[in-house]
Amino acid sequence: MDKTLKKEDLWEFIEYLKKDYEVVGPQRKVDEYVFDYINNLAELALDYATTMLPPKKLFFPSREPLYGYEKVGSEVILRDLSEKWDKKRVLFGVHPCDLNGLLILDGVFKGEFEDPLYLYRRKNTLIVCLMCKNPTEYCFCDAMGTGPTMEKGYDLLVTDIGDKYYFRAGSKAGRKIIRADFFRAATKVNRKKKEAEVLRLKNKLRSGFTIHALEEKMKGKFWSRLWEAHTKKCVLCGACNFTCPTCYCFNVIDETDFAGRKGERVRVWDACHFKNFALVAGGLNFRGGKIPRVKLRLYHKLCYSIEQRGVYDCVGCGRCIQFCPAKIDIREIIKDVQGK
Repeated sequence: MDKTLKKEDLWEFIEYLKKDYEVVGPQRKVDEYVFDYINNLAELALDYATTMLPPKKLFFPSREPLYGYEKVGSEVILRDLSEKWDKKRVLFGVHPCDLNGLLILDGVFKGEFEDPLYLYRRKNTLIVCLMCKNPTEYCFCDAMGTGPTMEKGYDLLVTDIGDKYYFRAGSKAGRKIIRADFFRAATKVNRKKKEAEVLRLKNKLRSGFTIHALEEKMKGKFWSRLWEAHTKKCVLCGACNFTCPTCYCFNVIDETDFAGRKGERVRVWDACHFKNFALVAGGLNFRGGKIPRVKLRLYHKLCYSIEQRGVYDCVGCGRCIQFCPAKIDIREIIKDVQGK
């Protein structure tokens, strides 16, 4: 079911959604973009290139209290601190690469062990995917097969075709929404404009490398000297871990008061680049050096994830390049592995 919406009717559509949902979308904050709750049309920046943090933060927060505990006499009283909300949410304007990132996280948190907090948020969030308008110089979603088009995972897919937005429903909830009176059936002219926009994006995104047989080539170069060359500049800050749409490592810590009688158990993001990530009892560290830690992340993204879930854990968003203080470029590493 394809419909169009005039751009001047966008806020009417947002207000229509806000009757039943809280709306989260991209906003400009100083020099960067973030996903946050939308209160007026001026806040919504649909022309954004990328956000610093991916939308995974809405489903898998960087800091998440799980439960509180307090010792009262001889008893320990537990309190559930997990986040719940009354209204459902709409994630409006997520790009295909980031939506693919969420689909990858679905495979992690719905895997052998299910994460009820992540799944609760996913179940109660409607996804409005927006075709990217302005890819950055760091984007390589075309090489990873995660953009610029999107075929699944969305409730609504939106394409900017000039004076209108082109909507395609991908779920029962999406079809229900675009039955609203301010939508119009898409015409042949609208469809041609949409196809032209997709072609423009494909022509703009020309990464110049392939991931064909990358997993096997990674296996064959595990002991190569190329890893030393590519990790020399790394400062192990964790920026690539925290800005990545598919990194899901976390730690669980107890935060107690001075007397040790009450506190909270909290889940926080962790990073395989950090020195203590592989530290075990007795002080043994399986990856004490820089090269093994950097290699682990790259091998997890481009090799081990294929064995685990049949997909590469990289969606080509380019954040790990853009926000790396040393400007380490994963594209150059892939080309080196491929022998190019």
